[in-house]
Amino acid sequence: MTLTPQPSRRHLLTLAGLGAVVPVLAACGDGGGGAGASADGLTVVTSNYPLSYVVSRIGGDRVTATDLATPGADAHGIELSVKQVMAVQEAALVLQIPRYQAALDDAISSGPGDNVLDVSSVIEMLPSGGDEHDEHDHDEHASDGGGGEHAGEEHAGHDHGPTDPHFWHDPLRLAEVADALAARLGEIDPEGAEAFTAAAAEVRSDLEALDAELGEQYGAVEGDRTFITSHAAYAYLADRYDLHQVGIAGVDPETEPSPRRLLELEQVIDEEGVTTIFFETTASPKVAQTLAENVGVDSAELDNLETRLDEDADYPAVMRNNCQKLLESWA
Repeated sequence: MTLTPQPSRRHLLTLAGLGAVVPVLAACGDGGGGAGASADGLTVVTSNYPLSYVVSRIGGDRVTATDLATPGADAHGIELSVKQVMAVQEAALVLQIPRYQAALDDAISSGPGDNVLDVSSVIEMLPSGGDEHDEHDHDEHASDGGGGEHAGEEHAGHDHGPTDPHFWHDPLRLAEVADALAARLGEIDPEGAEAFTAAAAEVRSDLEALDAELGEQYGAVEGDRTFITSHAAYAYLADRYDLHQVGIAGVDPETEPSPRRLLELEQVIDEEGVTTIFFETTASPKVAQTLAENVGVDSAELDNLETRLDEDADYPAVMRNNCQKLLESWA
């Protein structure tokens, strides 16, 4: 049974489904391991790859990560079956980015909600940034920490409210989440607390080293370091490394930019010497590629890290690869 994308409809289906499924689960019993326990250890539900990355590294053999996002698909618009809703509510822990995925928020709100680690309570979230169609302004960019007025977003069809959910493009914010995760897992599984803490320290060390490496590489580039994307999901990257992200047309890459917006982007491309317009694997490249062709610049792909696209490329590897692509566009 698949839940429909409308929140109210999904909520009704969830409630209806719970009545049918709960007796079946009750008959199976909990196996003596308590809520969220399984033969493979504690179950932790995540909503994207970076969260799964830290869960796997910190949890080790004591924890199983269940990622709700499908590789290569839009992680924002996931729909959950009744079985998945029950998995959320029965998990030992759920990592939630509020309003990032409406289906997950609904599943949490229809359950007890006492097994949730709210990421926004752990780190400082950036504002969503308002209207992507505002006129480009260099003075605002100079004072806004590198994200620019186009750094944030509100997805067409994916309302993230006042904050931008894409925090994982800042390795240090991800390290903070890792620390909080280790502490929470230690409360749930005291016998594993020492191992969780040690693993989180190792993760933090790796992420801090990655941050220093990226900071050095980005910092070696002079100028505004402007990059244009079809999906303005890189505000945290821009904020951390003093870059300037410019979105094409809102955040829905399927939306055609207005004539005024195209003129604004052409001005940005001309004034700042932009050589490449970036699109993402999980979204159609049509708008970005068409704009690039019209103005005579290249188009290339950035990985938004919402799902893992290559089993041979982990979180640090993708962050480095994205960095190299941006550096090449400024060379």
